[in-house]
Amino acid sequence: MTPDNALDNAIGVLERRISDDANDAASRYRLAILLMDEHGRTGESELPSRAREHLARAIELRPKHARTHAALGYAHDVTEGGAEQALACFREAHRLNPQDKECDVYVLTLLEETGRSDEALAGIEDAAPRHEVILHALRSELTAAGMPVDARTLLLNGFIHARNFFRSSLAVEAERILNALEPGRAGRQAAAERKRCAEHEQQLALTFDASRVPESMRALAPWASRYGVGDDYCRPFLLGRLSKKERTALTDEIDAHAHAIQAWLDSFDGESMSPEAAAFMYLALGVEEFREQS
Repeated sequence: MTPDNALDNAIGVLERRISDDANDAASRYRLAILLMDEHGRTGESELPSRAREHLARAIELRPKHARTHAALGYAHDVTEGGAEQALACFREAHRLNPQDKECDVYVLTLLEETGRSDEALAGIEDAAPRHEVILHALRSELTAAGMPVDARTLLLNGFIHARNFFRSSLAVEAERILNALEPGRAGRQAAAERKRCAEHEQQLALTFDASRVPESMRALAPWASRYGVGDDYCRPFLLGRLSKKERTALTDEIDAHAHAIQAWLDSFDGESMSPEAAAFMYLALGVEEFREQS
C-alpha cells in the first residue's frame, strides 16, 4: 500500500467515525493532525481550513485538551493573517500545559512577530531558566558578534525554533495515528526503511575507494565506508547497531583524527567533495549525533 493510499484510508476511517458520532472529539483531533501533516508536505491551501473546523469543534467538546488548542494555533499560524488567533490558541495551550516547551517558545515567537516586543522580552526573561538559556552570556555573544540584542535575535539564537519543532512533532504524531488505524503498517514501514538503509550501505561500499583517503586517516576508512551515509534516517539507524564498545572505539578514532578530517574537508574549498570525503563528514556527524543522545 502506498503512503498516499494509507493516508486516504485513514482519513476515510476517521470521517466515517465522525459521521457516526459528531461528538467524537478524538477522531476530529486525529483527522485534523493528518490534514495538517499533509498540508506540510503538499501545501494544499484548503487543508488548514478543514483542520480548523474539526479542531474548533473538538475544543468545544474537550476544552481542556491542550494539544488541540496548540494544533488549532498551528493551523491558524500557517494561514495568512492568522497570527493573532494563533497566539490566542498557543497561550491557552500553554496555560493548560505549562510544561510544553514548544508552546512556551511559540507564544514568545508570535508575541515578537505581532509587534509585542516588550512583552516578548519579558517572556524571554521568564522562560530562559526553563530552557536552560543563560541570557547574560547569550547577550554578550550577540554583542561581540555585532548582532542586535532584541527579542527576535534572542529567540533565534538561544531557543528552539518553535515552528520547526512543532511541525516535526506533528509529523511524528500523524505517523502514530496512521499506524494505529492500519494494523501492521508500522512493521511494514520499518522493514522498508531497513531495506532502504541496507541499499545505502551497499552503495557506499561500492563507491568508496580507501586509496583516495589521506594515509593518516585510513584507519577510519572501514568505518566511513560502511557508516558514512548521508541519509539522516539511515545514518543513526546503521550506527545504532554498534555495540557500546564499538561506539567508544569509533568515537575515540574520530576524536583522534578530528583536526585532520576537518583540514581534509576544508581543502575542497567549496568544490564538490569526493565520495570518500563526504563519507568521513557524515561519519563524524553521526558520531556527534549519538554523542548528543548519550
